[in-house]
Amino acid sequence: MLKQFYWTYGLVVLIGMIVSCRYPASDPGPKGGDDTTVPNKPDTVIIDTIPAKNPDSSLANTARFGADKIFTDTNLKTSEGVFDTATDYRGKATELKYKFVAPNNDTLRYRPFVLMVHEGAFIFGDLDNEMGMARGLAQRGYAAASINYRLGFNGASEGFACGGNSQEAVRAVYRAVQDTYTAIHYFVDRAEEFGIDTRQIMLAGSSAGAITITALVYMNEADFEALAPGITKALGRLDPQAEDSPFRVRALLTKMGYGIFRSEYINASNAMPTVFFQRIGDNVLPYYGGTFLSCPTYPGMVGAKVASDQLKKFKIPFELNFENLEGHQLSYPEEYVVGRYAGFMKRLWSQNPRQITNNGYKTVEDVKLR
Repeated sequence: MLKQFYWTYGLVVLIGMIVSCRYPASDPGPKGGDDTTVPNKPDTVIIDTIPAKNPDSSLANTARFGADKIFTDTNLKTSEGVFDTATDYRGKATELKYKFVAPNNDTLRYRPFVLMVHEGAFIFGDLDNEMGMARGLAQRGYAAASINYRLGFNGASEGFACGGNSQEAVRAVYRAVQDTYTAIHYFVDRAEEFGIDTRQIMLAGSSAGAITITALVYMNEADFEALAPGITKALGRLDPQAEDSPFRVRALLTKMGYGIFRSEYINASNAMPTVFFQRIGDNVLPYYGGTFLSCPTYPGMVGAKVASDQLKKFKIPFELNFENLEGHQLSYPEEYVVGRYAGFMKRLWSQNPRQITNNGYKTVEDVKLR
């Protein structure tokens, strides 16, 4: 009996040594209250076992990361490169590029990191479309990067997005999610080089980018298989590095529409704090319910209102910003959107979780969660 006890104890110590070697202790810094936000645990790599480089309390209590700009544009440093090469829908090798921006000569070694995914109906668009917002976040102290992902699918064109079929449309989303996973791993593997906190990652997406980051968090391979049978065999794993580079996503930051194929993908165990910006009369992505890209032959999809109702039910923080107007494009200036993103994260880190609904610039509901 005693021998078995010592054997078990020794095994526990050995495991502890291995874990401590894999995840070095965080730099000493301000300590505070526990992180009480709900962890997101889908069936891939987003886990909640990574030591915090920056406890929530230290992020809440600094002047950075809020509404005010701390750094001027000249104090920022931008770099760019290629994070992967992947085969597109035509079988052509495509370089996937990124641009990264953060404060230069920063005294904070590990910054909260925002990965940004651009719009374009999975047919067009470019990472530069998000760089204005990325720079706005960097001026507030964040590190941010915008990425390209594989575009296009059979039958669809910029002039007529509805020319494909349902399976091809779902495959376009799948490829975008694969590329976003690859980008996350790229930056997480180089966290020391880029100075990012792998436990404080936010995913930001516009239109198609919002669909992409939402699918990454809420969908697994089985979900995609149900929509497009054979997709994993044809395109490979959803997360090509599922066993590597652990990280944690803290929030989704979305604008210019929102879309998730099924509202039930959002459940009590994975519901993610989210910011929404969408028009009620969005003619590309449904605010309530409709179809992918508003194409009648594509799969069904629900928008910001239905998703926020799910978060409301599960008592998860969100901010729903809607305009009671027609059309896909928003009237909000980018600077305003960046400020709302930053304010939302500050509340999250400050353990001040709220469910806020804004009609234009006017708050119509503000519920503090207990």
